[in-house]
Amino acid sequence: MKFKYILTLFIFILIGCSFYSFKGSIPAHIKSVHVSPIKNNTIESSASDIIKTELQKAFINENILKLLPVENSDSRLDLTVTSFTDKPYSYNVEDISTTGYEVVDLYRVDIKAKVKWHDLKNDIVLFDQNFSGWASYDPQNDIGSDGIDNDNDSFIDDKDDDEFGAPRESAIKIASRQITESIISNIISTW
Repeated sequence: MKFKYILTLFIFILIGCSFYSFKGSIPAHIKSVHVSPIKNNTIESSASDIIKTELQKAFINENILKLLPVENSDSRLDLTVTSFTDKPYSYNVEDISTTGYEVVDLYRVDIKAKVKWHDLKNDIVLFDQNFSGWASYDPQNDIGSDGIDNDNDSFIDDKDDDEFGAPRESAIKIASRQITESIISNIISTW
């Protein structure tokens, strides 16, 4: 008798879990997405290009939704880069005695974007949210050998797969990737 209860419970758990998947949380009728040209309200033109490239790669690599032209798509993502800053993040005060002023050790890139995901079949907005990403960099050293955790993920230099290249450009890519990952995560958990 106890065996029947355990077997029944196991079957219910198995059936319940089989319905859960990443695609299961997206509305069933949405199988594709169109990423509109990204609007950029900042002076940094590369941020919108990098975010668009990262988003397209994420949709292809994660196989969440098919990327299609707007006329064939079930949904549409509209993005606007609303803020881009590249400011000093930390200073070296030891140089005050020799130079007479503080020297910037690290800069920090912050990017903010407003994102709307539209259900084109039902003509509703699935979400309308703000996302942000950031990364720090040493302007004097390659980001892959600067000895700092540029994106605060607990990995440094060659142990971090996104820390490579020219400092500022790499920081922009890291911040853009953080935004992209947040958008994808939000799409997956929308429903």
